[in-house]
Amino acid sequence: MRYFSYGLTVSEYEMDQACPGAKLIGRATLMCHEMRFAGGVDAVLNLQHSVDGMIWEIDEDYIDMIVAYERHDGKRQMMVRKGNNVERVWTSFKKAGTEPKHPTWEYWLEIESAHKEAGLPFDALERAVGVTDYYIDLNKKY
Repeated sequence: MRYFSYGLTVSEYEMDQACPGAKLIGRATLMCHEMRFAGGVDAVLNLQHSVDGMIWEIDEDYIDMIVAYERHDGKRQMMVRKGNNVERVWTSFKKAGTEPKHPTWEYWLEIESAHKEAGLPFDALERAVGVTDYYIDLNKKY
């Protein structure tokens, strides 16, 4: 099955820890979302932004292990852009209503290293820190 990673498992080292035998397919973009932090990195709906990550071919028996490794709550299928093509892939997210929370320094260093190893733009992670400060969950009743 195809899995889109935008968190720790964008790096081959981290993905191998979560899902031995995963095969890197290549870079892709989750449109109309942006990253924010909520105990781990998360992707939330935002029509003006996109999230870069990696597509992997994984054994479906490992999907729940990857979700846990990424500190997410669930998985769903999404459409991502890979070059001129659009592909349906699985990815993982925090559940709606999860409170925004800045990353610990240790987690920040891990995710920074993973994104650098994968050659992904770092500005989206830096922006995610700022988004965390003002993020409003539209699914939550205030």
